[in-house]
Amino acid sequence: MYSETPYNIKHQINILVAEDNIINQKVIEVLIKLKGWHCFIVDNGEKAVEECKKGNYNLILMDIGMPVMDGFEAAKIIRETNSKIPIIALTAYTDNFFKEKSIEAGMNYFLSKPYKKEVIYSTINKCLSN
Repeated sequence: MYSETPYNIKHQINILVAEDNIINQKVIEVLIKLKGWHCFIVDNGEKAVEECKKGNYNLILMDIGMPVMDGFEAAKIIRETNSKIPIIALTAYTDNFFKEKSIEAGMNYFLSKPYKKEVIYSTINKCLSN
């Protein structure tokens, strides 16, 4: 059984979500809010880069295939100025090539859709614990 997050209301968790699909945005938003965490959603990698520069986020959930700028490029740019923020790839791609390319771009974890909420929660908690 999934254990609750070690974080409580005294330590607010802010998650940046970069996802272009509206349905996927809503699903991940519900999962995040169920834990009492806050999220801010952008629909492309360029907006994720800009938001990361001005926001105070604990981690990023990054889709790979987005318009304007994909998740790979966004992660590379974010890593130029922020080497510590955890980035979790959330993608429909399942091929090992995409996992390797995600890690090379600077992402810490790779989760393929469809995903189980327990896997998302445990991966987020790993990132927050480090």
